[in-house]
Amino acid sequence: MTTMISEVYSAFKTAGAPEQEARQAAEALSAENLATRSVLAEDKRDLSDHIAGAEQRMSDKIDAVRDKIDAVDQKLSGEIAAVRKEITAVDRKLSDRIPAVEQKLSDRIAAVEQKLSDRIAAVEQKLSDRITGVKEHVSNEIGEVRRIMSVIRWMLGLVIVVVALPILREIIVAWS
Repeated sequence: MTTMISEVYSAFKTAGAPEQEARQAAEALSAENLATRSVLAEDKRDLSDHIAGAEQRMSDKIDAVRDKIDAVDQKLSGEIAAVRKEITAVDRKLSDRIPAVEQKLSDRIAAVEQKLSDRIAAVEQKLSDRITGVKEHVSNEIGEVRRIMSVIRWMLGLVIVVVALPILREIIVAWS
C-alpha cells in the first residue's frame, strides 16, 4: 500500500476531483516528497562528506602554515638572538671607548681654554703697555704745555712791561 499526503487528498476532494484521481495525485506527491527527502538526505551525506574533506584539507593547510610559522619564528628567534649578541658586543666596545673619548675631549677643551687664557693675558698686557705709553705721552705733553705756558706768561709780562713802560713814562712826565 502506498502512502499519500492526506491534506493533499482532502484538498483535491474539496476541489471536486474524483476519488481515484485525488488518491493518485496525493500518492504521487507523497512519492515525490519521499524521493525528494531521499535525495536531500543523500545530498546532505554528500555535503557532510565534502565538508569533512574540506575541513580536513583546511586543517592540514592550517597545520602546514603553523609549521611554517613555527619555522620562521625559530629562524627569527635565532636571528634576533644573534642581533642581540652583536648589540651587546657593540655596547661593550662603546662602553670601553667612551671614557677614552671623554678624556680626549676634556684634554682638548683644557688646551683650548689655556690658549684662550694665554691670548687674553697677551691682549691685556698689550693694552696695559699701550695705556702706560699713552699716560707717559700725555704726561710729557702736559709738561711741554706747561713749559710753553710759562714762556707765554714770561713773554706776556715782557710785552706788558714794554707797552706799559712808555705809557707810564708819559703819565709820569705828564704829572711832573
